Amino acid sequence: MFPQVARDPRLPFGRFFGREQSSLDIRGFALAHLSPTVPEREVVRHTHEEAHFVLVTSGVYVTSAREAPDLCTAPTLIYNPPGTTHRDCFRSQSGRFFTISVSAPALEYAASCAPLPDAALVLPRHLLALGRRVARECLSPDGTSPLVAEALCLELLARTSQSFDREQSSAPGWLRCARELLHDSFCDEMSISGISESVGVHPVHLTRTFRRFFGCTPGEYLRERRLERAAALLAEGRLPLSEIALESGFADQSHLTKAFKRAYGVTPSEYRRRLH
Repeated sequence: MFPQVARDPRLPFGRFFGREQSSLDIRGFALAHLSPTVPEREVVRHTHEEAHFVLVTSGVYVTSAREAPDLCTAPTLIYNPPGTTHRDCFRSQSGRFFTISVSAPALEYAASCAPLPDAALVLPRHLLALGRRVARECLSPDGTSPLVAEALCLELLARTSQSFDREQSSAPGWLRCARELLHDSFCDEMSISGISESVGVHPVHLTRTFRRFFGCTPGEYLRERRLERAAALLAEGRLPLSEIALESGFADQSHLTKAFKRAYGVTPSEYRRRLH
């Protein structure tokens, strides 16, 4: 993932001056945790062909983005539009960063609903939590992570947008239909685009409005529903863990165990043992 340094290089989708620690490719986005590989004095002016977010997770970072201080310390979240040319870099190779690369089709799709800035911008601090949540999905993915991460990325694009829909006082009917679909079909494979098509709205509008009224993304709601089902089956104490995982919509027992422990702090086996 780290290209050879050339004069005024162009970096394609998902490429950075960094060594990959972990990565996750989802619909329209590429996520990666990276460490810098090029010393500050050797970083040349370069161009990123596609839009991307950079979340500085440790170290000191220098950026020419708007609203940036002379030296950015962790945590800092930056949006770079397609064609960004800069010489942004870490002051040392001990830094760490997380990137969200946005494909051209995904950006075009999002921008049709939520116009995005045309210049690099340091984002407000209230968006840091959203960036960190995407980073966690990349660091420790489970069976629902692609859906969760896709929704979080779309929400991040929407909240980066310079224009927002007028706030509504009550949840629209289509949003209730979307939640019912997630509630009733929690074992099925789903995508944000599939859900939005079912209720007749744009995916970005779906994720932003879902968060506004229900306090989570569609993917997070789906994961919570699956975990609730798993907890109920564990309480009954009849089925083996492998069957509980499938009955709850997880790909296998390991995915169930990872998601369950992250949510409840104990493994499914420990949970059942405490109940009985």
